[in-house]
Amino acid sequence: MKNEAGLKKIHTVCRVEDGSNCRIAAHVKDGKLLKVEPVDFPTPGMRHICNKGLCTVRDLVYHPDRLKHPLLREGKRGEGKWKRISWEEAIDTIAENLQRIIDRYGAKAIAFTPGQIWTSCLMGIYQRLASALGATWVNLSGFGDAAGPCGDMLSYGFPIGHGYTTDIENPRFCLVWGGNWIETHALTWRRIRNMQEAGARVVVIDPRFTVTASKADEYISIIPGTDTALALGMMRVVRDESLLDQDFLKTHTVGPFLVRRDNGMFLREKDVYGNGSDGYLVWDEGLQQAIPATDSTRPALEKACALKDISCSTAFSLLSDVLDQYPVDRVSTLTGVPADTIHDLAVTYGTERPAVCFRGWGPQRTFHGDLAWRAMTTLAALTGNINLQGPRGFELNRDAFTTVGGKIYHYLPLLTLYDAIANGTPYPVKGLWIAAHNFVNQNPNYNRVINELFPKLDFIATVDLFMNASARHSDIVLPACSFYEYKDLLPPFESSNPYLQLQQKAIEPLYECRSHVDIGNAIGKRMGFDADFSHDEDVYIDMLLSADHPSMAGVSHSKLMEAPIKVPDYETPVFFTPSGRLEFYAEKMASHAQALPVYKTPIENAGAPLSTKYPLLLINGHTKYLKCSMFTNSSVMRQFLPEPVVELHPQDAASRNIENGAMVTVFNDRGTARMRAKVHEGVHPGVVNATQGWWPENYASGTHQALTHDLVNEAQVATWEPNAAYNDILVDVSKEGA
Repeated sequence: MKNEAGLKKIHTVCRVEDGSNCRIAAHVKDGKLLKVEPVDFPTPGMRHICNKGLCTVRDLVYHPDRLKHPLLREGKRGEGKWKRISWEEAIDTIAENLQRIIDRYGAKAIAFTPGQIWTSCLMGIYQRLASALGATWVNLSGFGDAAGPCGDMLSYGFPIGHGYTTDIENPRFCLVWGGNWIETHALTWRRIRNMQEAGARVVVIDPRFTVTASKADEYISIIPGTDTALALGMMRVVRDESLLDQDFLKTHTVGPFLVRRDNGMFLREKDVYGNGSDGYLVWDEGLQQAIPATDSTRPALEKACALKDISCSTAFSLLSDVLDQYPVDRVSTLTGVPADTIHDLAVTYGTERPAVCFRGWGPQRTFHGDLAWRAMTTLAALTGNINLQGPRGFELNRDAFTTVGGKIYHYLPLLTLYDAIANGTPYPVKGLWIAAHNFVNQNPNYNRVINELFPKLDFIATVDLFMNASARHSDIVLPACSFYEYKDLLPPFESSNPYLQLQQKAIEPLYECRSHVDIGNAIGKRMGFDADFSHDEDVYIDMLLSADHPSMAGVSHSKLMEAPIKVPDYETPVFFTPSGRLEFYAEKMASHAQALPVYKTPIENAGAPLSTKYPLLLINGHTKYLKCSMFTNSSVMRQFLPEPVVELHPQDAASRNIENGAMVTVFNDRGTARMRAKVHEGVHPGVVNATQGWWPENYASGTHQALTHDLVNEAQVATWEPNAAYNDILVDVSKEGA
């Protein structure tokens, strides 16, 4: 749009909240971005922009500290001595270093670690580059969390199903579990608030009394890392109170599937009938025999039997055996939640249907966080609180974009990358490409990253907007465009924004900044892949939109230029699992005794031997004033949140002679972080919260990531990737210092 004074209003997208992708109008005059404002989506009530989005013009695009030119390190890594170079010299330097690593160690020794890969389709340019080279791509969508297999369990090989528990439009009950949506995801909170205003009861479960909790009908405080136990206790009540949705369990889950007790695998036709079929068997109550699940009209939900000397039980029977171990009194002791509260919560969730569960990342950011998310999904399955015909996203043609000549990149999880750099397992990594992700600041075990991992890397390149901690420890730094300076395709986000959108370019790139597509293309060409890296953003977007899939019917580049397109609803149930059902029983985890969700105590917990030395549980919450490590250098945001703080309960502060506002040191054997104390009753006793995202220089000394660990959960390696346990940390706090 354009008015008479020459002011252009360009419809684009603000991307400072993960997945929200708020539709906005960028006001541009004479090539300068003046301000931004929200505009309507086709769905009413989605008009939104947050406080961070409003300050992007001043404190992101036109921030005085923004990187403006390619820089080459002159001193030691981290010393801060840089030389300005041209883009031609930068691309040559990068290509020479990548080729040197390829010649000596092989292309897999180069690891690409792009952030924003789940909110920006064109960040896949680095996947395309990794594929062309035969290099490694590292998943940073969940920063090493179980978000892939254990978040919504879609297509990452983790056998449980989609777990869509938030796409019910008119619920009677809304459970908000481990997420402070008001501060971290305002569009999601808008949905929750709309549900509440329409009559749904909202209950928040969290170790902190957050702003979101203050708006709930009920707040339940919980000990961090015990969410799995609470979900199992609720399932026990649901079963004992006869609140199971048996039709859902029999029809849409593996509940009636027979499981071999000798090896934990599902019983197949070939195991009994020798016909070579992998079909699943159930016990048919009408025929009183085991038959293929596809042929049964009366599958038994609870049954134990022996077939050809193979002892079997249904998956639900095995789950019921697990639930016997979680009476509410025991669960109350584990979680700190009163037994009556657990019982009443479970009854409400099982009777006030349909119910939704908005699961935040807090519960999964523990060593056993995958079990927490699996337990929540299983609870939803037992009560039938899963929408079977809701929106399921678009099937973009990502292969056309991210593969080159039929080749696909190698994959490493984040914590596996640590070992690849440190000791060459499973293979050596010697080059690291960091883009749109503050690797040093946001990944666990800061001291190991700086003191052990980075010194073993031959080459580190960073692409970003600012000279952050990762850039400072790199060999070359490239200035990136802001999202106002290039075009992109943005996917929908389940819990808040169900639209596929185009991010229109509002202004031309400032200074010598380049978009990620331009940077990826330049390196690809310089490495000898001219034909594969000669396309602009429009061509790559067309590649992504070219999928021959029913979900893409009516989707085109030209239509997206006019307006966002909402995800289609599937008319039939869709579960992206081998069985085509929601698999709360996971065969892959049988060898780890975790085929069913079971409670595992946090690796660093109040009962561990280490707790005598470090008796406090550290969690790392998020705040509305930061987006991960973005906006720590915002002059506007710093007016509201000027420095890092650690929150303590009054009784924990009193026993340490710490008053509100005192400078304290949070410490353990791994490191320290010195910051201001904030004493209040809004955090669970025995728990301290240090808001994540601050840069090391923001602390009086140390950094919060110096306290975290990078321990690997081998059971998670068998499924998708090990969890980064940011909320599974033991520390102590001292006024005098460690």
